[in-house]
Formats: sequence, structure tokens, C-alpha cells
Amino acid sequence: MFNKFKNTSSLIPRINTFNPLMKIALSIFLIIVLNVILSSHINALSYNASGNEDLLEQLDELIADRKIYMDQRRAKADSVEVLINETMDKGRQLSLYLEQARLWSDISTDSTINVCNRGLHLSALESDSLYMQLFLVERAFAFFNRGRVHDCIDDLNHVEKSGVMPGVERRFHYVGFATYVTLGAFYEHRDQWTNYFVHGRKHLEAEKRYVGNDSSAYLYCDALINMVDGKKRMMVTSLKKMLEIADESDENYPFVNTILGEYFWETGNYDESVYYYSKGAIANIRSANLSGVALMRLGEMLSLTNDKSRAYNYLAVSLDQALQGDMKFNLMRLNEAFMDVSSDIDKDRHHKLAILSGLVVVLIMLLVLVAKMIVNKRKEVKKLRVVEERLARANLAKETYITEFMGLCSSYIESLEDYNRLSRRKITAGQAEELLAYIKSGRIIDEQRRKFYEVFDEALLHIFPTYIEDVNKLLQPDKQIVLSSPGFLLRS
Repeated sequence: MFNKFKNTSSLIPRINTFNPLMKIALSIFLIIVLNVILSSHINALSYNASGNEDLLEQLDELIADRKIYMDQRRAKADSVEVLINETMDKGRQLSLYLEQARLWSDISTDSTINVCNRGLHLSALESDSLYMQLFLVERAFAFFNRGRVHDCIDDLNHVEKSGVMPGVERRFHYVGFATYVTLGAFYEHRDQWTNYFVHGRKHLEAEKRYVGNDSSAYLYCDALINMVDGKKRMMVTSLKKMLEIADESDENYPFVNTILGEYFWETGNYDESVYYYSKGAIANIRSANLSGVALMRLGEMLSLTNDKSRAYNYLAVSLDQALQGDMKFNLMRLNEAFMDVSSDIDKDRHHKLAILSGLVVVLIMLLVLVAKMIVNKRKEVKKLRVVEERLARANLAKETYITEFMGLCSSYIESLEDYNRLSRRKITAGQAEELLAYIKSGRIIDEQRRKFYEVFDEALLHIFPTYIEDVNKLLQPDKQIVLSSPGFLLRS
């Protein structure tokens, strides 16, 4: 009777813990994650920032404190203004105007031009041709930084046509090569760039005559001549030699690092490029030089890598400095780069938002699937509990039947022993006919049948305690089953 419980594994529902829908959702999730990882490397330069991270962090700190350096330089310029107002010596005033113009030259083109105009007016009143040329040269440089290239060239040509005076030559040639070489580099892919380089080379050759062969200025001029001539490797050699003997106090130090940064960017050595751009930007900030482009170029380069937030910050600071100093020449270069980076950042933001939305959708799907799995799991657990209860009842029935069966067999053996003793006593006493009459009466069979019914009733009601109530619910009131005694069915 217990064969149907022998293989209970068929009664236990199989729980599918990895639903096909779950597999699909997880696949979508993994695809989106891989898309996020891969998209951050698409169209990005193979640049590892870890090598220059300390330098970039130093630059970030200086950018945050750049106002300190600006205020220091403005304070110097303001202090010179006080001296100008205090002195009555016109020659001393001209010297102070020139000093003040050079202090303003890298932080405000408008102030520089204003001071130069004041100096030109005073030098005209004093008929001082030397200072007049010096102020024209300084104003030319300010015009250049402000983007007024034609006015810059007009001032330089005016000085050259009137004959460059001793004491003006070196500054004249320095401003000349700085102007023309920069224009040549800026308009490198246009028709006039060759003409600019020709003028720039002329000023460089002249500048070399005023400096020593072993000086940093000589090496700087030699490097720029090599650049103009297209000898880039020789240019790099001269620039690196210069850096061996120069430091941040050298006025050309930021430009040297910027040029090296340009070279290594062009040749694909991005680690070196970032290094030199960073050094140039640091030098510009410490000297409060708003006309320098190292920070701007570093921002442009980093915009092509994955470090777009830092690139945006560098370009934003460069834009702020260009506006603050009215450096319109730099603004022309900044505008396109800043717009490109802003557009890239907006695209990245929208792309990340789309990916985030996709991730949210996938997560919601996963949550729905998990919730569904939990509900199914609970249903399956309930089924398992039903099966466990059935198994428990089966085990109880088995134990009960075995116990009653053993009791019934024991009772039957005792009855046989009693019958055996009775038969032996009757036969010995010669009462065979009484024994036969006793057997014919059926008392023995009735007694065994009664014991069997008692055992059966007790086992049935023990296994199914509500058996009587459940059956009576299906019967008419007058047909109800009634126990003859507690634990025994009434039998007719």
C-alpha cells in the first residue's frame, strides 16, 4: 500500500531558478554596461593620465589660487602709478610709464595701451624719440594680444621706418619675432603664413646678435629659426638645452614648454605633450601671464581624451583669462575649441542619460522578474509543504498500520494458544463433543473478527481523525454514522 510513496521525488516540483526572461534581462544589462565602458574609449587619444597626474593636480591647485598671483601683479602696477603721481621728474615718469606698461602687458591689453598712450603723449611733449619708440613697441605687442594685428604691424613698421634707435633694438626684435612667428604658426595653412615666417626669421636673426651664444635667449631664437625652417628635431634639441639652463623666471620659459607641447602633440607623444603644456601653464599662472596659451592648448588636447571635465575647466579658465585681459587674439583661438568641448560634453551627458535610462529600465525589468520569481518560489514552497504533509501522513499511516498489524498478529497468536490449551484439556477429559459444539458455534471466528474491526477502526480514526465528520457531511441526517463507543464505528 506504500508503493505510491516510494518515489517521492516525482511529487516535488522543480524550481527553475534561472528563468529565460532573466537571462535576456541580464544580457541586456551586460550589453549596456559594456557600451558604457567602450563608449568612453571611442575616439579618445591613447593617453594615460597617471604619469602626469601629480603635475595636473598641482596645476589644478594653482588655477584655484590664480587670483593671488593676479592681485600681486596688479598691486605692483598700482604701486608704480603712485610713484608716477608723486614724481615731478618727466624722465622718471617716462621710465615708470614703461615699467607700468610692461607690468600690465600680460594681464590687461586695455590698461597697457592706455599707459603706452600716456607715455607716448609725454615723450612727444618732451621730444624723447627713444621712449616714443619704446612705447610704440610695447603698444604694438598689446595691439597684437588684443587681436588688432594691423595696428600692431603699423606700429612696428613706424618704428622701423624711423630707424630703430639703440636701446630699442632688442625689444623691437623680440616683439617682432613673437608677433610674426605666432601669426605664421596660427595661419600655417593659409597663403600669408610664409610671409609672416620670413619677417619673423629676420627679427630672430637680429635678436641673436644681441644675446650671448650660451644664453637661454640665444637657444630660444635658434629653436624658433629651426621651427620656421621646418627643422623640428633641431628645434626640440635647442628648446631642451634651453630648459636645462632656464627656470620659470625666464620670460620665455612658458613659451618653450608650450612649443614642446605642440611638437609632442603633433608627433603623437601625448604624455610628453601634457607634461610640457602643464609646465607652461603653471609658469603662466605664477607669472600672472594671461596671454599664454599653454592652458588653452592643454584643455584642447585633453578634450580629445576621456578627461573632458578637466579639459572643460581648463578652457573655461582660459576663456575667463582672455576676457579678463581682453586678449582677443586668444579669444579667436578659444572660441572654436570651447564650443567643440561644450558640444562633446553635452553629447556625453545625453549619451550617459540615455544609458542611465536604459539601465533603469533593465533594473525595473529585473525587479519585476525577481518579484515574479519570488511569487513563484512561494507557490512552489506551498506545494512542497503540501507534499511534505502528504508524506508525513503516509509515514504516520505506515507506522500506525505496522503497529496495529503487529498487535493483531500478537493477539491472534495468543488466541491460538488459548484455543490449543482448551482443545487439549477437552480431549484429555474426554469432552470431544463439547469441543466440537464450541467450534460449531463460531465464537472463535466472531471473537477474531471483533478484534480485527477494533484494530481497523482504531487505526483509521487515528490516521484520519475527522473521517466521521467528513463523511457525515455527505450523508442525509438520518443516515449519519454514529460511533458505537469512542474510537469504534457502529456496525450492524
